[in-house]
Amino acid sequence: MKSERFSKWKESVIQDYNQKNERDKRWLMKLKVETLDKYLWPLYVAFICLNFLDIYSTALAMTSGSTFYELNRFAASLFKLDFGGYLIAVALKFMPAVPLFYAVFCKDPKNEHPIQIRTVKYAGLIALIVGDIIYSYVVGVNNIPILLSGVSSGAVK
Repeated sequence: MKSERFSKWKESVIQDYNQKNERDKRWLMKLKVETLDKYLWPLYVAFICLNFLDIYSTALAMTSGSTFYELNRFAASLFKLDFGGYLIAVALKFMPAVPLFYAVFCKDPKNEHPIQIRTVKYAGLIALIVGDIIYSYVVGVNNIPILLSGVSSGAVK
């Protein structure tokens, strides 16, 4: 009796999964790769620029002699290692750019993997939108005042 109920339950779960999988494939196939590419490139450039501004303003604050305090504990511990730690922090800062680069520039010229390409590009689009929003906030709130004070004091040329 229990095994019969389990078999019916298992079949219903598999059927439900297959229906939802087909629904998701149909939705993904409606996405146009060209449209995704049109948005991915500028979002990726913005992501790289915002990361660079964050790093630049951090370096500016560290060398300005002011009372700089890094809020990120992991980065703060790397900064205590002097230049080597700073280079490691910069490398780690740009690590998310590697898989995002793949999402932006992956192609399927023979159209052998249409669902996979759309999945990667859609995930990259969402990740870049979220990343750009977060870094816009970080740069806007934390770093723009540092950059402006550096420009007004003549530290940035």
